[in-house]
Amino acid sequence: MLFDPLTLAAIAALALGAAVIGSVGGFGTGVILAAALTPLIGIKAVVPVLAVAGAIINSGRFWFYRRSLDRRACGIAVLGALPFLVLGTWIYSMLDARTVGTVLGLTVIATVPARRFLQRRKIVLNSAGLAAGAAVFGLSSGVATGTGMIQIAVLLGAGLSGPAVLATDALATILLDVCKAALFQRLAVLDVQSFYTGVLIGVASIPGSALGAWLVSRIHAHLHVLFMEGLILFGGAFMLWHA
Repeated sequence: MLFDPLTLAAIAALALGAAVIGSVGGFGTGVILAAALTPLIGIKAVVPVLAVAGAIINSGRFWFYRRSLDRRACGIAVLGALPFLVLGTWIYSMLDARTVGTVLGLTVIATVPARRFLQRRKIVLNSAGLAAGAAVFGLSSGVATGTGMIQIAVLLGAGLSGPAVLATDALATILLDVCKAALFQRLAVLDVQSFYTGVLIGVASIPGSALGAWLVSRIHAHLHVLFMEGLILFGGAFMLWHA
């Protein structure tokens, strides 16, 4: 998987733009990148590459919201997700490319009605509910990308809001992405070239995270969510078609 300079520049520019959107809303970066990277690196390589990139992307986002971190919620989210993340990555390593594409597409599309269901029911989660929701996120994160909306919805359901959601989600995702990348490497799904592609994407996203943080207080939340849902549905449908 060797890219020419023009392709690498295009990937870097795409990562920057995706990071702006992800930094504003806390989700969506993975969907945009997965849909764009699939034709370039193949559906099977997308999740391992984005595990590496995600750790760097979310580091930039966490830095700008770090003062709003909810340490207790972050700890519960990571501990609840980690065992199921291990299971999910193992399942992913055993799947063929066609199945991976189908799972990715369906999972991404399902995050839109899932978010609306939780929002409509105004579900407030206690610690046990937060851990259970984190387990669902951990499993889905192991076998797919673009599932960040699940964790955002769970944290919102646990009573967090605004920058606290973004900071807590970012740190939990960093820790889980590092674990996921290590697991993929152990399972021989993440090679050296995929690792460096992920690093390039992550580094290129840092300015986008800064711009996104600046935009947070200057964009109408409702319009942003509708825009993100449209991107999510498009990304999921694209991955299904490509599979």
